[in-house]
Amino acid sequence: MEWYVPITIIPGVALIVTSTTTQILALSSELNSLLSKKCDSFQHAIAAQKLRQLNLLTRTNFFLYLSIALYVFSGIVALMITSKALFSLPNLMLYAGTLALLIAIVQLNIFAFRAVKIRHNQFSHNEHLI
Repeated sequence: MEWYVPITIIPGVALIVTSTTTQILALSSELNSLLSKKCDSFQHAIAAQKLRQLNLLTRTNFFLYLSIALYVFSGIVALMITSKALFSLPNLMLYAGTLALLIAIVQLNIFAFRAVKIRHNQFSHNEHLI
C-alpha cells in the first residue's frame, strides 16, 4: 500500500464529521427548546427519544474521529515501513479505520430512520391538538 492512500480518504470522512456535528448542534438546540419549559408527557417522551438520538450521534462522531486517526497513522506507518504484505501493520490500521467508518455510517442510517419515526410520531400527535 502506498502511504498516501489512507490520507486521501480523510477529506470525505471530514465532510461526514461536519454533517454529523451540524446534526448534533441542531438536535441539541431542539432539545434545549423542548426542555426549557415544562413538558407534557408526550413532549417528555419525544425529548427522551431525541436524547437517545443525541447519544447515537455522539458515538457516531467517535467512530468517525477514530477512523480519521487510524487513516492518518496508517499513512505515517506505511511511510516508515515498506511492506507489500496484505496483513502488514499499515494495512491492518487501514482496515480498522474502514471498519470504524462503516460502523459510523450504519449508525447514521439508524439515526435517519429513527428521526423519521420521531417526526411521524410528532405529526400524528399534532392531529389531536386543538
